[in-house]
Amino acid sequence: MKIPGSKSILLRLMLLMAYAKRDMTIQNYNPCSDVRELEAALQSYGYRISGQDQTRIFKFDSQLCAQSQHHYAFQQSATAFRLWLSFLAALPGISSQLSLSDILLFRGYAPLQQALEAMGAKIILQGNIMQIQGCQLSGGQHNLPGNISSQYASSLILATPNMQHELLLKLSPFQVSQSYINLSLQMLRLFGGKAQLSGTQVQVHNQALRLPTRFTVDADFSTVAYYAARAALQPPAVKIPLYLNPSLNQADEQILDFLKQMGARVRKTKKYVQIKAAPLKGANFDLKDSPDLMPLMAILALFGQNPSTLKSIGRLIYKESNRIDGVCKALQKLEAKYFLAQDSIKVYPLTHEPGKLKLDTQEDHRLVMAFSLLTQRYPQIQLSEYKSLCKSFPFGYQELIAAPA
Repeated sequence: MKIPGSKSILLRLMLLMAYAKRDMTIQNYNPCSDVRELEAALQSYGYRISGQDQTRIFKFDSQLCAQSQHHYAFQQSATAFRLWLSFLAALPGISSQLSLSDILLFRGYAPLQQALEAMGAKIILQGNIMQIQGCQLSGGQHNLPGNISSQYASSLILATPNMQHELLLKLSPFQVSQSYINLSLQMLRLFGGKAQLSGTQVQVHNQALRLPTRFTVDADFSTVAYYAARAALQPPAVKIPLYLNPSLNQADEQILDFLKQMGARVRKTKKYVQIKAAPLKGANFDLKDSPDLMPLMAILALFGQNPSTLKSIGRLIYKESNRIDGVCKALQKLEAKYFLAQDSIKVYPLTHEPGKLKLDTQEDHRLVMAFSLLTQRYPQIQLSEYKSLCKSFPFGYQELIAAPA
């Protein structure tokens, strides 16, 4: 199996590279659609990009940058859009234009806009076109709501080396996806920055970073999570190859603890993680810091010996699709028992073999990977599509569509 590079790490790395106008060769590259959207933005900004397969070479061309009209477009990736918005706001004297899809506007950006405007940028939305007048952002102290996304905080954190003053962010005590904020802080520290989190306050110093000319991206744990869940359901034992930087932690690594809690046998080394199937038991799981695991965990719960409860899931309605709705509709088609509350779902074991049916993935890559666990066990089940896998896991498309017998 081939594990692509972490999209979360890669997008942050590409942003820091752009802020510093550095050249870089990136290995274990993940050419998924989210990353390609940021690639296109970098090219419009002034980067020449070459390479193929899992290697990309980025070279900043100051002449191309001087000629840029600074028109950019984002259709699918909320992460790339939100990170790039701060980047454009931090370009002194540059007027930029962003063309945005309806789904990205729906998923939200207002708290980030308010913080950037408080630091001196001007941002105006007309229809689907956003106009940004950049400046050297002031930095300083700001409060951010944390009930929808961690990406607002990450976007500001990654912009801090180019601010006038250090950044002090007061996070909500109900901050979601804290692990993604931690990853942003870890990446700054990896490259020589000073950044820390104390309670609900983030402090980031405005200092230049020491970026490498070559970087190998960690294995993507959202992909590892799929293979690990699949291995937990049926023998033989599976070894999943890993390349991990001990200084960086990904949110979806929590899948290993969840699988252990369910009874699967998990062994992790520096080079691989081994999963052995075992009778699974239900349990209570808090997904506050790893919400993207919800579809996968909901399907795993169907194979437990007793019910599982997944907590802190309410904001999943704001993802690429309404993932709560997508999972519930799948459970209904399977005639599986579940109970949905405001911020949790209780899923009961599946007690019968489903008939021939098709599950709607809502063109969401996370639903495809989760529902594919069912097609491994029940070949009579079909999925509405697989192409959305290209959003994060382009290497897995052929494997998953060929998997059901």
